[in-house]
Amino acid sequence: MARARCSGVQKMLLVGIDPYDSKRALDVSLTREGLFVSIGIHPQEANEFCPEDVLNLHSLALNPKVVAIGETGFDLFRSPESEDLQKGLFISHIELAGELDLPLVIHDRDAHSKTLSVLDSMNAWNLGGVFHCFSGDTQMASYILDHGFFISVPGVVTYTKATILKEVVRMCPLESLLVETDAPFLSPVPNRGKRNEPAFLINTIEEIAKIKGCSSEEIARSTSANFNNLFLRKGDHRVT
Repeated sequence: MARARCSGVQKMLLVGIDPYDSKRALDVSLTREGLFVSIGIHPQEANEFCPEDVLNLHSLALNPKVVAIGETGFDLFRSPESEDLQKGLFISHIELAGELDLPLVIHDRDAHSKTLSVLDSMNAWNLGGVFHCFSGDTQMASYILDHGFFISVPGVVTYTKATILKEVVRMCPLESLLVETDAPFLSPVPNRGKRNEPAFLINTIEEIAKIKGCSSEEIARSTSANFNNLFLRKGDHRVT
């Protein structure tokens, strides 16, 4: 936390991946200002939890520190066998977000068309949200942007071979970009291979600035404003 503050990170979203982890994220968020929470059940946990478990997060989500639902969606890279169960969880997250008027944090791995199909069929775009750790191409990015969602850029953008992600960043307007760690994974260069942490966001921001041809300060201001617009959109009563 101290290193993050020294790097200029003022606000962070702690993302829960199951009911216990979501409660733990909320507990941690209550210890410091600038920490907020997204609660949900990760698609890789679809064999362990059911839609009812998602809906049971409702009372936890009433805390003002909870500003989003997820991460939710599909992970057909690690858990392709549970696709149907993942879809059930995904739908229940959308229903919960609708009840609470909260945005979605979307996990989409090897499941681009399926993820978009569920969002389309559930008319979930009006909830707002972000595709975390975006891994699609520019065509998919355009579709997401046209529907008002944000695209979140991880440290992967600093990798030499991440040409598609760099192109996505190049075409995205600043008002649609967020930055993230996906900690403890995906540390940006020059810390690739080490445990990731929020202080390393500065390296991701510097790479985005280079791609966009602007200053790091401009990217930092823009992504900070986007965080507020998406997650703190309900106003001061959501902030404690």
